[in-house]
Amino acid sequence: MEVATLDMLANTFMRAPGEAVGTFALECAVDELAEQLEIDPIELRIRNEPDRDPTSGLPFSSRHIVEAYRSGAERFGWSERNARPGARREGEWLIGLGCATATYPYYRMPGGAARITLTKDGHATVEVAAHEMGMGTATTQTMVTAERLGLPMEQVTLAYGDSSLPGLVLAGGSQQTASIGAAVIAAQRALVTELLKLAGNHSPLAGLEPDEVGGRDGGLCKLGEPERCESYASILARARRDAVSAQASASQPLEMQHWSMHSFGAMFCEARVNAVTGEARVGRFLGSFDCGRILNPKTAASQFRGGIIMGLGLALMEETQFDERNGRIMNPSLAEYHVPVHMDVPKIDVIWTDIPDPHARMGAHGVGEIGITGVGAAIANAIHNATGKRIRDLPITLDKLL
Repeated sequence: MEVATLDMLANTFMRAPGEAVGTFALECAVDELAEQLEIDPIELRIRNEPDRDPTSGLPFSSRHIVEAYRSGAERFGWSERNARPGARREGEWLIGLGCATATYPYYRMPGGAARITLTKDGHATVEVAAHEMGMGTATTQTMVTAERLGLPMEQVTLAYGDSSLPGLVLAGGSQQTASIGAAVIAAQRALVTELLKLAGNHSPLAGLEPDEVGGRDGGLCKLGEPERCESYASILARARRDAVSAQASASQPLEMQHWSMHSFGAMFCEARVNAVTGEARVGRFLGSFDCGRILNPKTAASQFRGGIIMGLGLALMEETQFDERNGRIMNPSLAEYHVPVHMDVPKIDVIWTDIPDPHARMGAHGVGEIGITGVGAAIANAIHNATGKRIRDLPITLDKLL
């Protein structure tokens, strides 16, 4: 036996590590089982819908994947699918439909903290030691703060990207929004506590507790009695203060110990395979998501679509090729390592249930990584429906289909 030490690239995290590739194997197996049982793949999943988490035994905090499947199937036109592989053809192109379930765990990291400073002119500044990579964190947290304080968005500023600011929240694991949001909620409650102290006994808010009031129209109002209200400007003016500031840490993420918490998705793909060349294309794709409350529809849709596009690369083209003799990477640049470009991306439709999770902060689950999970399986299942060929390793290149 000969042993050689090679300078190899170590495997490491990619978007949705574990889930993106794991759902390919599992969801292709479910599709294969449905074919053997002669049951529609969606119907098989609905018949086996669990009432509790099969692995932990915990109850689901929120799970509406059946609704996501049904709304997605209707919008995608799943009823037109022919269960017999290769039954639909347009010229040289074989056309098939496939589906798969997407799942990604809910996380909320401990240690999140935020500081909110409110000035007498009704402007709020939120400070948190987090970073933004383009996924919409700053916009979403500005929206959350504005909603809770009853201020227009233009009256809220988010300061971030500085380690001197409170808290420590990284971007990863689809958990940043929930983690920062929990800190903002805690800081807002601390701020309300300070404002009620400043309001004193001569305010319409006298005698009220923080849980009894909410932000509205640039001030605080008693919940259920909007006439008991006072503006932030009035409270600070009477207290002769230019500003008030409060800092707080988020509560510990104990919800994950009591509930099984996940983002879910129902993925639908129309694949086209050239019967002569073996070339595979995705004609259209739809993701129907169940991720709790959608805080920012615009940035969430962008996250979903971006994940699906990365899933196209996972399924059809991305592959690191090694020289088995010396470990050298054979396709080290984007000239040889192919990722989806504009012409590779079909029409992508995204919808969601928008049903808040009563056990999650803000009712929301993560949307950052759910988009890529299930995509590889949906494409592989669609290709099987088009050609009758079951491809068990990715990427699905034309040499595997000839």
